[in-house]
Amino acid sequence: MKIGIIGAGKVGTTMGKYIADHGGTVSGFYSRTAGSGQEAAQFAGTKYYTSLDSLIEGSDTLFITTTDGAIKTVWDCIATRNVKGKVICHFSGSLSSDIFSDWERTGAEVCSIHPIYAFSNKFTAYKNLTAAKFSVEGTRRALERLQALFDILPNEVVRISTEEKAKYHAATSLASNHVTGLIYLAVELLKESGLQEQAAYGLLKPLVEKNVEAIFSQRTDSGCKQFAGCAQTLTGPIERGDILTVKKHLDQLKNPESGAVYRAVGIQVAKAAMEKHPQRSYEEMKQILA
Repeated sequence: MKIGIIGAGKVGTTMGKYIADHGGTVSGFYSRTAGSGQEAAQFAGTKYYTSLDSLIEGSDTLFITTTDGAIKTVWDCIATRNVKGKVICHFSGSLSSDIFSDWERTGAEVCSIHPIYAFSNKFTAYKNLTAAKFSVEGTRRALERLQALFDILPNEVVRISTEEKAKYHAATSLASNHVTGLIYLAVELLKESGLQEQAAYGLLKPLVEKNVEAIFSQRTDSGCKQFAGCAQTLTGPIERGDILTVKKHLDQLKNPESGAVYRAVGIQVAKAAMEKHPQRSYEEMKQILA
């Protein structure tokens, strides 16, 4: 497998270096900005192609690692070339392989790979990528061809539905970016309570870390490892059915946005509480939150 990479940003540069370091063959990079393409090629130990045609000719697999908004444009350009028998793959989390319109006519096979990972720096992100899981979707033949790559990488690969790709991405965003948003809101409320920002982060750090650690702790049940999960590790006033405390919280959240976030997330907390305590009624709690 000879992988040509179109786009020399964080994802492209990281994947090129990562694949090369694990023994894969990266034929080279092509980028609309020559400087970034040359930099990525040098970093990954491969070559920079001055034309898209030469990259396509020298590769049997093409990775499109541009921004989401540019993927369709790149594909429309590629589709006019001879890509018969090649695998075309993009790395967007929100877009599926359906973005490759009329792919059957070109004779190519299409798919997408999404590393569930934050690419913070294109020259260092590859160092910790081994811990990330990859989600994949696309045509059967494309994924069969990519198996040769997955065999040399240490990452777990999970196949997802092409039709539900956007919902999958919403889930990963909730667990990542939206959690960051909740912590941001918590820090802002602590600042309103009189704490300095750094003191607020210091106060929340052990609470957040221990909660996440508890959710993802594992135990062995009938020979299989099981995550503890959200419901079984849930604590707090909603889980206890402490309506008075929840009302006090809502009374103090004068900002409508803060109150709306508390209520919306609180409904999900109540659902987890119902799963943990199916014998209890949380109807009054849900009505207050609604």
